[in-house]
Amino acid sequence: AEHGPWLASVGYRFFKSDRHFIGGNESRNAAGLDRFQQGTEVINYSQFIDTSVSYQFSPRLSASLVLPWVHHIRSAPYEHSGVRRDTGATGIGDIRAVVGYWLWDPKTQPKGNLQVSLGGKAPSGDYQADDTFFQDQDPTSGVNIQPVRRNVDQSIQPGDGGWGVSWELNGYRELTKGFFAYAQAYYLFNPQNVNGVKNPTARSDAGPTIAGKNIDNGMSITDQYMFRAGFSKVVSEKHNLSVSLGGRMEGIPVEDLNGNAGNEEGFRRPGYAIAIEPGINWMPGKWNVAITVPWRLEAQRERSYWNLQKG
Repeated sequence: AEHGPWLASVGYRFFKSDRHFIGGNESRNAAGLDRFQQGTEVINYSQFIDTSVSYQFSPRLSASLVLPWVHHIRSAPYEHSGVRRDTGATGIGDIRAVVGYWLWDPKTQPKGNLQVSLGGKAPSGDYQADDTFFQDQDPTSGVNIQPVRRNVDQSIQPGDGGWGVSWELNGYRELTKGFFAYAQAYYLFNPQNVNGVKNPTARSDAGPTIAGKNIDNGMSITDQYMFRAGFSKVVSEKHNLSVSLGGRMEGIPVEDLNGNAGNEEGFRRPGYAIAIEPGINWMPGKWNVAITVPWRLEAQRERSYWNLQKG
């Protein structure tokens, strides 16, 4: 909702992750069964609530503050000595402040424009969240399973522990009356390398191997990116109702903009997902209600720095 130069918004997102990929194919055992069929899949349930407040300094210049809240649940048998149990993390995420500028005056160019935004991300989210894991304290017997407190997996940490800089482009163009093309590009650059938090389980792709022993360098503070593009159509001018259809691609790169740091590189899961994204948008008065439902078409798990080093 907006009032004068002020605009407030609340966004809710839900994401379920339960498939495992090697490259573009789901990982399978010798019998050809994927992790889901084996019953060994890891399932992440993630909920996000993003609250933002924006101030419009002029028709072209605005500033926004985005406060995220996250709730994660991770179900994984391999993290609990073969028995499926849950770990979780809940709290404030990494806060962002963004300044945006329309290249042309929206009043004189209502049929198309391009907004350029620059933002900063603060490490306000907990990047050391922990929970109870059930670990075998005597692997030779397999019967001494005890609860231990450890950091939760990187994928469900509320924050990443680093300061970041974001760039964003938002553009639209009316092609015919009531029919628009839109595009968005977003990149978050995290210049720091690792945050010092170790992984909850020993991994061969978390650091170098010295004297036959895997060294855990901790979790990487990774860059992130997202691209969206598509078309929208006004279906009812009376009710300010429109529908849209587009695609989106989002992921984590193998290398950040400043490159990898050799033996200082930590653990990350690089890769991307491509989805088709239908949506509906309704604008009653000063309110704007939008719903989009991305549906994955392709996923690609790329080799990390340590995957490449170790073949």
